[in-house]
Amino acid sequence: MKLLSLQERLGLVSYRNQAKSEIKPHITVETDICNSTCPHKCTTYVCPANCYTMDDQGKVHFQVEDCIECGTCMYACDQGAVSWEFPDPEIGRGVTWNYG
Repeated sequence: MKLLSLQERLGLVSYRNQAKSEIKPHITVETDICNSTCPHKCTTYVCPANCYTMDDQGKVHFQVEDCIECGTCMYACDQGAVSWEFPDPEIGRGVTWNYG
């Protein structure tokens, strides 16, 4: 059995009742805060899905499409840049989990 890379595994993430292109973001990230006052840019290190990246100039960028809704960034960010709104379970949105 071939081991899949992180990007290949993230490509398998599915969202309940919506296509990946129709994602209604549950996270809002003020990257201006990341790029102006944050001394450590920790979200670029802790996100298991690599949704936070840093370019060659040290600027943080965020993309929600590969997010697995783990919440790591919400707890790691101590600068107030990450706002989280859990998907509404009544309309069945969010990541489809295999085991829970």
